[in-house]
Formats: sequence, C-alpha cells, structure tokens
Amino acid sequence: MKDAGFEVLGMHAEQDGPTVTEVFRRVVHLDAEPVERIRRNGTDAAQAVDDRWRARARAGQLVAGDGSFLVGAGMELGWVRVRVTDRTSVSATEDQPGDLLFVARSLSGHFALAASAEEGEYWLLEAEFPEAL
Repeated sequence: MKDAGFEVLGMHAEQDGPTVTEVFRRVVHLDAEPVERIRRNGTDAAQAVDDRWRARARAGQLVAGDGSFLVGAGMELGWVRVRVTDRTSVSATEDQPGDLLFVARSLSGHFALAASAEEGEYWLLEAEFPEAL
C-alpha cells in the first residue's frame, strides 16, 4: 500500500460493516457489470484508472473527511485503514503489469469500490451496502 502512495494507518479490527469476503463476492463476480471501463492499452490508462477511481470514490462518499477508508488486505487478513495522500495511485497496486485488483470500502461500510483487470480493460465496480448505515 505504501508503494501506491497510501498512508497506512493500521488494521481495522472493528467488526462493523461488510467483510472483505462479503464485499468481494458482491462486487467481483462472474456477472459483475463495471461502472467504468478503461482500455488497458490506452496511452493514459493508469492515469484514467486513478482519475475515475477518485471520481467514483467521491461520488459514493467512500473517503471520510480525514481522507481515510478501508482497503482489503486479503480474505483472511481483513481491512486495513489507509489515508489518501498526494502520491496515491490506485493503478500502482498492480502486482504484475496489467494485473490489478484493488478492493476498498467506506469506514461506515455503506459503499465499496473495486478496480480490476479484465481481459483488455480495467474495470471499476461498485456496490452499496445500505444495511450498514
């Protein structure tokens, strides 16, 4: 996470809201329909992922007033609380070039946003969890 420019605040130990597994199952599945599609071979694909992710995060109120939100550290590890910085780049979370999967959730648990690589595109996927409010 630090390599992607996030300030890591620590593990999120609270049991409020959906788990990483619940978010993953609702957002990233076979029938998932992206809210944004970005061609991976585009000249500004990485910047487009970052810009559109930020816009969707703002629209869904993913990021708290202090700039923090939760990022999935894995199904078993759970959520890590991070803060957006000037250097934050969601596209920099790729393990291998073109291999992107980033799952984020609001602190309240009401909104989740994922970025993934699917064939020739990057997808942004989102889900609302009104039961968390």
